[in-house]
Amino acid sequence: MEIGVPCWSFGIQHLRGHLPLEGAAQIVKALGFRTTAIGWAHVDWDAVRADPVREAARINAIFEPLGLTIDDSFIWFRNRYLDEVADELKCTITQLDPAARDDNFEMFKSFVTFCEQIGCPGITLSSGVKSRDVGFEEVFDIARTELRRMVDHAGSRGIEVRPEPHSESMMGTIETCLRMLHDVPGLKISLDYSHFLPQGHTIEDVHVLIPYAGHFHARQANRQRLQCRMDEGIIDFKAIVKELKAQSYGGNIATEYVCVNYRGCNDIDVVTETLKMKALLEEYIAAE
Repeated sequence: MEIGVPCWSFGIQHLRGHLPLEGAAQIVKALGFRTTAIGWAHVDWDAVRADPVREAARINAIFEPLGLTIDDSFIWFRNRYLDEVADELKCTITQLDPAARDDNFEMFKSFVTFCEQIGCPGITLSSGVKSRDVGFEEVFDIARTELRRMVDHAGSRGIEVRPEPHSESMMGTIETCLRMLHDVPGLKISLDYSHFLPQGHTIEDVHVLIPYAGHFHARQANRQRLQCRMDEGIIDFKAIVKELKAQSYGGNIATEYVCVNYRGCNDIDVVTETLKMKALLEEYIAAE
C-alpha cells in the first residue's frame, strides 16, 4: 500500500491548467512521493484522441526521469459536443444525446490505449450526473449501459474502470453505488470517504464499499465541508487504514487535496495539507 498524490492537486482548475504537467510532476517528486495520477487539464485530450501512443510517449518522457509511476488517471470527456469551457460536471457519460455518448466512448477507447502505454492500471471518472429533463432511473440506466461497455473494453486490456462516487453522480449515495456495482460486474470505484461525510454518514457506514475499491483518496472533511484542513476534519484515518488492511485492500492511497472551483475546495494550502496527510498515513500504515 503506497502513498501517492495526483498531479491534478497542483496548478489546475479542473478544466483549466495554470501549471504545466511538467511542473506538477516536479512538485510531486519534491514532496517525496514516488507514485502519482494524471488527468483533467494536465492531459492534452486532442492529442490522446489523435494518437494515444505518441501522447503516452511524451508523458513517459516527463515521468520516467523523475522515477514516478502512475497508478491512476481521471478522464474528462471533452467530446465534440462540448466546448472547452463547459461545466466539468457535464463532461460525463450520461449526456442524453446518444451521439455524444458514442463520441465519449471513442475518447475512452483512446484513453485506455494511452493508459496501457503509460502503465496506468485504472481510470477514474464520474458515473454521470442527474438531469433536469428526465428522471433518475432513465439516467441511471444510461450510466449502467455506458459503464458496462467501458468495463468490457478496458477490462480486456487489464485496465480498471473506477467511478468516483460524488454526491451529484449516479453513484453518489452508498445505496446507488452498491446498486451500480452489482449491476456492472467488474466495475471498481475510487473511494473517497470525504464525499460521504457531508451526507451524514459515519466511516463505518462507508466501509462496505472497500471491497470494490481500486484506488483510495484521502483528505479531511467534516459535516459541512467536502475538504477541510487536517485540524478541522472528523475522518479517523487510523481506523480506516486498519479497516483497509483487515479487508485486504490491495491498492494505493492518494492524498487528494485540491484547489478547484467545486464545493469550496479552493481555500487551503494544498502543499501543507498534503504533507500533513502523507506523514499521518505513513505513521498509520507502519503501525498497523
